[in-house]
Amino acid sequence: MKKISPFLILFLFIVACNISRKTTKSSENTNYKHYANSIQPEFTIFHTNDTVSELHFKISSKEIMYKREDGINFYSNLLISYNLLPTYDSKVIIDSTSVRLVDLNNENTDKFLIGKINVKAMKGRTYFLRVKVVDLNRNIDATVTLAIEKNDDLNRQNFLVKDKNSDTPIFRNYIKMNEEITINYKSKISVNIFVRYYNNSFPLASPPFSIVELKPLQHKQDSAFTLQLDTDGAVNFSSFKKGFYHFQLDTSSKVGLTLFNYSDFFPEVKNAVDMISPLRFITSKQEFDNLNSSTNKKAAIENFWLNISGNQERAKVIIRKYYNRVLDANQYFTSYLEGWKTDRGMIFLIYGSPNLIYKTANYETWTYGEENNVNSLSYSFLKVNNPFTNNDFSLDRSVVFKQSWYNAVDILRQGKTYLQD
Repeated sequence: MKKISPFLILFLFIVACNISRKTTKSSENTNYKHYANSIQPEFTIFHTNDTVSELHFKISSKEIMYKREDGINFYSNLLISYNLLPTYDSKVIIDSTSVRLVDLNNENTDKFLIGKINVKAMKGRTYFLRVKVVDLNRNIDATVTLAIEKNDDLNRQNFLVKDKNSDTPIFRNYIKMNEEITINYKSKISVNIFVRYYNNSFPLASPPFSIVELKPLQHKQDSAFTLQLDTDGAVNFSSFKKGFYHFQLDTSSKVGLTLFNYSDFFPEVKNAVDMISPLRFITSKQEFDNLNSSTNKKAAIENFWLNISGNQERAKVIIRKYYNRVLDANQYFTSYLEGWKTDRGMIFLIYGSPNLIYKTANYETWTYGEENNVNSLSYSFLKVNNPFTNNDFSLDRSVVFKQSWYNAVDILRQGKTYLQD
């Protein structure tokens, strides 16, 4: 089991407030994929009061380098910095801070470096926080842009979810069955928190050439109950049902904290039943029905991949690649349904990670091929206003994608991939 570092030293050596500067770039260019030699930091925002928000971070020790600088001990050498922006692509920096993170790890223990940095953000508006993590020992970095939604006291960022046993933040919007968590509200108030439970089954995304009318998310609660915040503004909770839970202090508003319970192994796909569902994008209806009705689903899945790939070695390779894509999709695109079921997840499964991603606050464009090349393929996604998640994006569908889609599916059905993973 991975452990939390018992030895974290944070050195704050640069603080700049209310200074107008120019940023170096206005868009975030990244790939939705875990690479072996990369940093994959996780973040969550928590509003502690009307003037300060906390940036909580989590970094795996396996993704950073430890050096013996003093000839005796092995230390990490990370630099975490942020720029607070009024808009996503603004050239004005409201505030900036850099923090030096040093961790001692002589035992070469696998653990997580978890900490927090205060951000000066006033209540009443939305900001964007561009965070950069640099491993100075390896000279590699990662940049993430986060929205700081400080326009009310009821949205998800006014709650901090922690593991009950370790008292450390949970950097995900899903929880495991029977997992013990503590939900903390920003204020120390002892009031009721209203919980709505949903067990809705949502369909997976339609193909990119299917013109569908974007309708508001239809949701009807299956049950409702209340919890009592203690005098510290905290309450313990465990999920005993699959589905999702929406926590609110005020039911007259739609916003609140939503936690999802998908499956025992989520975001991984480990059992045969869960392995069949993502195959719907590349199977005929008859093939899919045969897989679901099979008495030995594991053997049926293996036979499916063997038949389409032609030999066992190629089948092993394509199985690994395809289900790694499912895992990545679940980690990056999960919203009110599993990541692989979403519009972005669907494109990711069939085409793989794009060569270029252009992001704005409410829009993403994925390009497969070279930038500005007429032969390249581009998909665009628009952010959807969803009370349960801020990670819901809808694909801009078009009939022009039909041939490309079928070509990419055919490539998969030959035991290959559209792009090399």
